[in-house]
Amino acid sequence: MSSSSHAANPFDMLVNPHAILDAIEHSASLEALHSTIWRPLERNIVPKVTPAADARAFDLAVDRFDETD
Repeated sequence: MSSSSHAANPFDMLVNPHAILDAIEHSASLEALHSTIWRPLERNIVPKVTPAADARAFDLAVDRFDETD
């Protein structure tokens, strides 16, 4: 299949995905693209809290708020 037939039929990937993937793998244009992998320098610092304890504390805070009304 030529690349023009893929453009003429946008539903070709639904009908024949292997032909599309084959065309992508053998594409000279895609091969010529410059690619850079960026990795974060910092790690996320998120405290690990058990979800059950966190949910319990939230429920207690909501109950205390409702009692003040």
